[in-house]
Amino acid sequence: MSRFSVDFQWLAREYGDAVARSTLAEITITADGWKATEIEDLPAKTVRPGIRVSAFALAQWFASNWWRLLWEPERDTSSWKMSHKVGAAGEGYLWPDLTFISDGESVLVSGRPSLPTSGHPVRYLNSFDVFVAAKEFEGGMHSFVEAVIGRLVDTRIDTAGLDGLWSEVLAERRDPELAAWRKLEAIIGYDPDDAPDEMVAALQRAASKYGSGAVEEIAAESKENAIADIEALWGEPRREALPLIIPGFDTLMRRISDEITSSLFPWQKATEAARMVRQVWSLGPGPVSTATLADVLSVAHHSLIKELDVQGPMNAGFRNGNMGSFSVFLKSPIQVSRRFALLRLVGDHLVAPQSDKLLPAAPRSKTQRQKFQRAFAQEFLCPYSDLVSYLNSAEPSDEAIEDAAHHFDVSPRMVETILVNKGDLERSCLPYL
Repeated sequence: MSRFSVDFQWLAREYGDAVARSTLAEITITADGWKATEIEDLPAKTVRPGIRVSAFALAQWFASNWWRLLWEPERDTSSWKMSHKVGAAGEGYLWPDLTFISDGESVLVSGRPSLPTSGHPVRYLNSFDVFVAAKEFEGGMHSFVEAVIGRLVDTRIDTAGLDGLWSEVLAERRDPELAAWRKLEAIIGYDPDDAPDEMVAALQRAASKYGSGAVEEIAAESKENAIADIEALWGEPRREALPLIIPGFDTLMRRISDEITSSLFPWQKATEAARMVRQVWSLGPGPVSTATLADVLSVAHHSLIKELDVQGPMNAGFRNGNMGSFSVFLKSPIQVSRRFALLRLVGDHLVAPQSDKLLPAAPRSKTQRQKFQRAFAQEFLCPYSDLVSYLNSAEPSDEAIEDAAHHFDVSPRMVETILVNKGDLERSCLPYL
């Protein structure tokens, strides 16, 4: 994982209130060597790594949005943007176009340069996307907030409420029960104490019944509707779910735990896990037919292609106490979608906490667990090396992608997604990513 830091040098300021004068600083935000704050100062005709802004404003923004920055998955809402885009620190400064996007395990630090037509006297220069471990990101924020409060104390200036806010955050982080409450609030998109108490309490009760990991995943996807979706899944979809047997389950669990490096990204872990599963199941290179899947999983072929006359909010798996088997609810009538959902759930069953009785495959959520599921299914059904060999082209045409999708019995979108994620196609080709 990459390094993350917020470095600073205090500057003199002769105007503004005492806090503003005391906390003006040249701030440099760095992620994996990328300077998110590197600017070209047009009037001075210089390039420098830092920006002259209010350290207090940035520290207050970090502290106010602490829990959401660490736990809330990406959403296209104004509330999410105010909590995850640095520009919301405000106070009239020209902040970088810098966004922090958490998946629960790592944080994507995403920086974008200034538009050439911005007309501002300074231009941000760098465009990058870097993942840092959540603990690394948390440590960078923590050190910076502590330094700003220390600066105000040293200069004997009232902290304007920042010390009180920070003391609350520190107390919450030390208290496991309160930290768990704040985490759930953040996952469903609320600031501290803004979520209805009964909603969070209901999620915690559900976590004790279905597993905390499962409930957090559904909360990330369904937000205020999480409890309703959990109850809906546990009804008819669970009763009608298709039972599967996972060959070599104990061997696979042990190998995935022992042989896959824990520091890898979710999609890297998933790729290695999918390769292990194909190996243990003695599947050769190339496509895996639905008939083969049915044989391997000890289920009738028609059951995998038959659409259930059952409604449910999402695809899901259900554990029965025997880890070598579980049941799946596949809601889509489309063959390639059912295959994809099936392998997502198989991958999840192999790595999800054993306390989870419910295994959700959320359609939109971008948590690390959902990223693992998607990458596992992609590599299992359409191994990248086999796909490259089949396409045999550095710039595959739309027709070639369609042919490959038919060959591997997956969707063209999956083929495009794999090629984009591997750098073989431009990300602009997929506006939905």
